Amino acid sequence: MTEFYIILAVCLAISLNQSSRIVRAIGTLTAALALVMIAYSILIANFDGTFAAIPADAELSDRVKPFVLNAQAGVASLAALFLLWAAYRQGKRQVTDPMPLRNTDTGFGRVSRYAHWIIGVLILILVPMGLFVSVLAPDHPARPAFFATHQMLGLTVLLLIACRMLWLLQSPAPPMRADIQPLQRKLAKATHLALYGIMLGFPVTGVLFTVWGGNPLEVFGWSLSDRFTPNNQLAESAAILHNLLLPAVFYLAVAAHLGAVTVHHFAERRLLDVRRMLR
Repeated sequence: MTEFYIILAVCLAISLNQSSRIVRAIGTLTAALALVMIAYSILIANFDGTFAAIPADAELSDRVKPFVLNAQAGVASLAALFLLWAAYRQGKRQVTDPMPLRNTDTGFGRVSRYAHWIIGVLILILVPMGLFVSVLAPDHPARPAFFATHQMLGLTVLLLIACRMLWLLQSPAPPMRADIQPLQRKLAKATHLALYGIMLGFPVTGVLFTVWGGNPLEVFGWSLSDRFTPNNQLAESAAILHNLLLPAVFYLAVAAHLGAVTVHHFAERRLLDVRRMLR
């Protein structure tokens, strides 16, 4: 299952940044289909007893997770509809300018774009998957596979973020336009810092609450659990960060990021700003 999601993320990242309009349209349609499948999986959980199995006396944070997941399913469905329109637009738009490997003063290069979309796709898979795993009963037959996939994808994201940050040291991101208002500039920087903090925080806190909780965690056959002493108090603190605080900040940061992209593209018609990271 892990390999499937990684291959999907790589294929989407590559296809969305191709000069061929047909390839870009197919990639956009694939992204829409993936969102539909996420929404469908959550919808099924409402009727197959998965959500109903949550005990009535469970903690409030557990009892609200089905509502959060259903909200995510609704957002995913709306996003899928938008991507259907975007696929139509991609199929009509010609792109002829070459895409360099490194970042330039006007846009991100191939490495940064691929890393951006691979990480983004994996995180959009990880967040609902993590919530879904947490509502499954401990003896649910599908829980071990989902949990293992969630762990490996999280560690993959951590590795990719580290690589992307090292790449930015060698190939700096393009500067923001000089005519951007100071407040917008500060908000953009704050949003990007928050997203980087969240992307790092999710896998780090996930690793910590797993190993501090005494649960097994292996990375390519190398056991991390053997190098940490179980500590229930620290595990609980890491779990609160991973399961509650970071997701809340994640939703706010992503909403701000997507809101800014939407305003730039549709209201201000600053299409080149949006296409610094998308063909």
